[in-house]
Order: sequence, then C-alpha cells, then structure tokens
Amino acid sequence: MTLMALGTIGLARPVLATTPDFTISANPGKVSIPMGYWAETMLTIASLNGFEGTVQLSTAVGPSTGLDGAGFSTGMTLGPNGSVNTDLQLTPGQTPGNYNLSITATIGSVSHVLVIPITVSQVSSPDFITRLWASYAILQERNIAIPEELVSLGAFRGQLSLSAKLTPDISNAPTVSFQPNTIDLSTSAIATYNTVVSTVRTTPVGTYIVAITASSGTISHTYQALVMVGDYRPPSEQPAPGNSTTTDSTSAGTNNLSALDNASSAVSTLRSFWWLQTIIGLSIATLVVYRRKPPLREH
Repeated sequence: MTLMALGTIGLARPVLATTPDFTISANPGKVSIPMGYWAETMLTIASLNGFEGTVQLSTAVGPSTGLDGAGFSTGMTLGPNGSVNTDLQLTPGQTPGNYNLSITATIGSVSHVLVIPITVSQVSSPDFITRLWASYAILQERNIAIPEELVSLGAFRGQLSLSAKLTPDISNAPTVSFQPNTIDLSTSAIATYNTVVSTVRTTPVGTYIVAITASSGTISHTYQALVMVGDYRPPSEQPAPGNSTTTDSTSAGTNNLSALDNASSAVSTLRSFWWLQTIIGLSIATLVVYRRKPPLREH
C-alpha cells in the first residue's frame, strides 16, 4: 500500500522594511543643458515608515560636473510619511560633454546620495527655452502675474503655445494660466509673457508642483516650479506675495532674465522669501553653489 501525504505548501512573503528612512529622487532623472543657458530638475525627498526631520542638501560644482552653478533650497522640514520638494536650477560650464552631479541629502544621522547625469551641449538646431522662477508664493484668494521670458535658440522662429498642469490635482487647487498663452517667437527678440497664479478662499494651504509646457510643432519642453499657498489674510495686513528664486554669492534673488527685474506685481525676492517662511511655517534656507554667472546669450 502506498500512502500519500497531502499538505499545504506555504509561500514565503517578502518582509517589508520597517526601519524609518527616506528617499531622494529627481524628475527628470537626466538633465540636458544648452551651453550658455540653463536647465532644472525637481528634487523630491520622501519619508519612509514615519521618518521625519530637517532636510539638509549639499552638492559641489566645477569642471568635473560640467556646471558653473547649482541652486536649490535646503533646511526643509520632512513630516512623517510626507514629502518635500525643491527645484534644482543648473547653469552649465563652458565644456560640452557628459557629466554626473552628486546631491547629498542628510536628515539627522541618515544620508543618501543621488547622482544625476548631466549633458552639456552646443546649440545645434533651432529650439527655444524658458526659465521659470523656482517658486511662486501666493495667499488664498489672491491673483498674481509674474513676468517671464521665452528665448530663441539656434535661430528658432515660430509660434509657441503654453499650458500648465498642477500636482496634486485636487478640489480648489490653484490655477495657472498665461497672458498670452500663444506667443510668436522670432530669432531677433526675446518674447515676454505673464504666468498668472490664482487661488480662492478654499484653496488648500500647502505646496504644489506646476509643470509648464511650451510647444511648437514637434518641439515640446516642460519646465517645473513650486506653487506655495499660504493662509488668507486681509490685503491690508499683508502685501501681495510674489515669486522667489535661488541666490548667488553676489546678489539676493536675481535671475538671468532681465524682464523679471521689473515685476510690478511681486515684491522683491528676499522680502517674498521671508514672507514665505512666515505664512507657511517653513524654515528654508536657500543655498546656491556657484562659480560664476555667464551672461544671457540672445539669438
């Protein structure tokens, strides 16, 4: 007689790590920069298993990275199971090639390094580029219009359309529009437009990511910035907020685009920066690793 024993075979389930930690990522994960201009990528630091603390970011630029400048915010507070963002704005050096930029994120005694591949190249075909402020600061029930510019590269000439997508896409989130939303860009001039950010009284306070896409025919580029919303207060109690950006070692809150110097709807960057800390309760120190600022090249 043959006896057969039947039983249940248990499949081992993977054990998920429960140690508090965090991750750091970039979107896009690879960055291409035309020489003489700029590029950006959005950094995200996310909590795992309840990890929290103050985020310190650091990097170094120079010939080995292909960069002359890297600007970002540091000192952000990461909440348990939450995430924080900062826009990393990059200025290339003078030597084309493929490089790597290492960003170190430290919270308490835990550090992680993110390596971002960088390509610096000469402008070889008609194209265009825009540079956004790193963040837009606004209160509930407000409207602000921030002047920005589009620049022709490689003798580009054509009509561009602008569109925006906000994350998270929730009820009563801020709206982002453009004046105008269709722009004629010639090879001999820089085209200006306004980015219009609007909120209502019930817009949730917090930080959003806006992705702004500029398209012309088969060419399309997406640029990112932060939209930071603070609590409503009567206009008499608070000046209209404006936009903020990174700084270099010689000037606070400057941008390579000269039209931004005349932003009538925004307070100065430094003033807006401290206003931002007050209304949102953040403790953010803006850091820029900078070797020099190349002049804006026009085509």
